[in-house]
Amino acid sequence: CSYHLTTTSRAMSLSLSSANTYSSTAQNIALCAAAGGGRPKTTPTLTLFRRYSQRRRRGFPTRSSLTSDTFSDVNDDERKRKRAVLKEKLIESCRGTYRGAVGFSNDREREDIRNAKEALETFGAEEKEEEKDWMRNRLNGRWKLIYTTALDVTGLLVFSVPPPPLPFFPPPPIVVGDIFQEFKTDAKEIVNEIRASVPWVLEEKDGVILRVNATYKEVDDSSNNSKKALELVFQEAVVSDVRISELTETLLAPAILPRSELNQRALLFLRDFEVRFPLFGRAARAMGGSDENGVSGAAVGRYEFSYCDEDVLIGKATGSQGIFIFTKDHQSQM
Repeated sequence: CSYHLTTTSRAMSLSLSSANTYSSTAQNIALCAAAGGGRPKTTPTLTLFRRYSQRRRRGFPTRSSLTSDTFSDVNDDERKRKRAVLKEKLIESCRGTYRGAVGFSNDREREDIRNAKEALETFGAEEKEEEKDWMRNRLNGRWKLIYTTALDVTGLLVFSVPPPPLPFFPPPPIVVGDIFQEFKTDAKEIVNEIRASVPWVLEEKDGVILRVNATYKEVDDSSNNSKKALELVFQEAVVSDVRISELTETLLAPAILPRSELNQRALLFLRDFEVRFPLFGRAARAMGGSDENGVSGAAVGRYEFSYCDEDVLIGKATGSQGIFIFTKDHQSQM
């Protein structure tokens, strides 16, 4: 009996203390409300519960509702930043090499370019989703050459290196300017463009333009999904857009003398000068084709793409085993 009485008394004391605590809390709330002091101080547990309820009402994801898709936007931003860093590193490593001209790049520069190129190619190969119409959305347009290892181009790029500023050093017989490659995906055509000049005879920049037009067809290489390939056939070479220098124009038609009809015809002839060389027969075989029946075109092998986005294009010619690195010429798209 004494045990039951003791237990009963303890329970009654706990009940009374709880009641006193509740009544004191109620009195505090009433006094604060009457005094205009607002809500009393809350406990940390109650504060966390209120924040959790507010996040649920505002649409914020809670810990239980987080999935892999929640951070997809964050991952996309990180990949874009990483892609931009890799592209900038590749472009920066190509600067100062005169686009790979023979004798004007050392082993360290070539190694830096190779490492930056492989890093960007590896990053592009890790993309899970492949764009269906990648040629129209990415490849289509005009690209500017910034580096190559193709021997048939690097030898020509030697003439793009400016001569030393010495009075007795003669200028080169020809100066090679910008080199472009334009893809017309709707017509499945490629235009290779080389801009050159002859010192004192033609304008310093873009004195004459040589274009080599080609057609292509896509190659389905199921063994390597990370690379796209085209089969090229050169069709014709065109020399046009001749722009003579002021010195040449003065020699042909001096300003102090009246221009005769012969002088005017000579100037118009140079301004409208255009020569086309269809590539077939011997010309086709000289360009690497196998045409022996007079069929138009010079097949030059495959052209593989290991990376292509809206800014950078990396390709490789299977015939010369040379790589080509281009950047998109956005000015021509405007």
